[in-house]
Amino acid sequence: MRYLLIGLLISFCNVSPVSADPAATQIINEIRKDKRRKPIRYSPQLEAVAAAHANDMASQGYFSHTGANGSSIGDRTTAQGYKWCFVAENIARGQQSLEEVMAGWKASKGHYKNMTHKKAGEFGLARGPDNYWVMVLAAPC
Repeated sequence: MRYLLIGLLISFCNVSPVSADPAATQIINEIRKDKRRKPIRYSPQLEAVAAAHANDMASQGYFSHTGANGSSIGDRTTAQGYKWCFVAENIARGQQSLEEVMAGWKASKGHYKNMTHKKAGEFGLARGPDNYWVMVLAAPC
């Protein structure tokens, strides 16, 4: 029942559950391995944070780490009920595939730093309408 509700919510928001695909976990952990970082795991809770921001950016027509309501990634993650000690966010727009967005983030110094941060332990990733991508990386307290 839980998965049905998550599926309906994702369908309603018109956001694709990218990180549920094992390829996303494999790609990020290969990137982390290159930096000698521990593997991280997928979090449905962080995917919900990512999906909400991807959908908000697409529906409101903006591209920013700051939400339309002025929220930060920390605010959005806390609002989802995730008690974090570390949180970071990568956003992208226009990439046509998971491989393309991950390669772009890997090539970007700041995005790469987020993906390989030693404190990151979990991640969520969503692809919203019009190819708005959001990745949330975090560590619970």
